[in-house]
Parts: sequence; C-alpha cells; structure tokens
Amino acid sequence: MTRRKFIEKLLKAGSAIVLGFCWVSKKASPRKFVRAIRIKRYPGSLGALQDIHKQAKWSG
Repeated sequence: MTRRKFIEKLLKAGSAIVLGFCWVSKKASPRKFVRAIRIKRYPGSLGALQDIHKQAKWSG
C-alpha cells in the first residue's frame, strides 16, 4: 500500500467516525422544551356540567 492510499483510507475512516459521532450526538441530545403560553382567562363562556348519561342535543 502506498502512502497516498494509506492517507486516503485514514481520511475516509476519520470522516466516517466524525459523521457517526455527529449523528449519535444529534440523536442523543435532549429535545428542545417549548413552554405553552397559558391564557389568563378563558375567552368563552363556561356552562354548568350536564349529566353524562343523558344523550346530548348534538350527538347522532
């Protein structure tokens, strides 16, 4: 094996290791946490709870 081929194989192996490390670190890193904005007050009107055993007006 010539020196040039050895260096090519060494560079290919090194780049494969670096790409593999980047892929693993991307998979293993924690996901970004997004906090939802809570509305201070519900914008609509709230009605009283109904009996769940009765059929509602909108149901089939």
